[in-house]
Amino acid sequence: MQKLSEWGMNYLNNLNLPLGSPSYRYLERICHAHLTTIPFENISKLLYFRDRQQLGFAIPPFDMFVNNYRQFHFGGTCYSLNSNLMSLLKEIGFACYHIMLGKEHIGIIVDVEGERVYVDCGAAAPFFKPVRFENDPNNVSQFGDDKVQLLRVDGEKHQYKYVRYTQGKQSGNTWEFNSKKAFELADFSHAIEKSNQPGATFMSILRCQLWQTEKDRSVSLVNNQFSIRYANGNTIKKTLTSAGEIEKVITEEFLLPKLPVAQAIDVLKELKVDIFSGK
Repeated sequence: MQKLSEWGMNYLNNLNLPLGSPSYRYLERICHAHLTTIPFENISKLLYFRDRQQLGFAIPPFDMFVNNYRQFHFGGTCYSLNSNLMSLLKEIGFACYHIMLGKEHIGIIVDVEGERVYVDCGAAAPFFKPVRFENDPNNVSQFGDDKVQLLRVDGEKHQYKYVRYTQGKQSGNTWEFNSKKAFELADFSHAIEKSNQPGATFMSILRCQLWQTEKDRSVSLVNNQFSIRYANGNTIKKTLTSAGEIEKVITEEFLLPKLPVAQAIDVLKELKVDIFSGK
């Protein structure tokens, strides 16, 4: 077990976890804590875009990522979440590297206890524990009717695909990946630049999602549509009519009162996006 930097220890404090040895069990604790503590959201992305000239980065560096959760409840989308999570894992002593899924998503492979496993806290998906995709061809990561599978395409060539299903129907893109081909964050530069252009997916909506497994539910905001999805399949939906109502939901339901939602809505307005239009 390695000695962590100040920011590494602060990261674990954010997750309410003690420092542990790099084992599968400890990695599982990290995954679960991450998904139930640090939100998948683009509020930070919009504010980083607004302040891009002063900040000078597309992805927040480790210290800023850790501090901005403490100060603003910032999480991020896949590039911010998984790149900084991997920095933490490396500090703890895990052997790990990034993989590219499709030509857009960044995931993590961790070599632990003689096995390669998949870790992903940046997909708003129920990866509550590392996926043993090599040894369990029927793996399913699931919460209610939301399921993700990592399916073997060609085992000898280490080719797999990521498929997600909601209510029994495929949702989102199928992402293929090579589990042994390591990538650096710099290899995603074009995809990251593209994701920060006005009109890109997370530059044209307001998005926040968090798992609350102690309540057997997840909470989700897409523009002004708030939903609570329970593990038993029940879903509650509500249309919010003002920035104030959104702030109230983020505070009372997500329990993320520091998130500067109104500022992100203002950035979207400047980008000609009306989250209340219903379009």
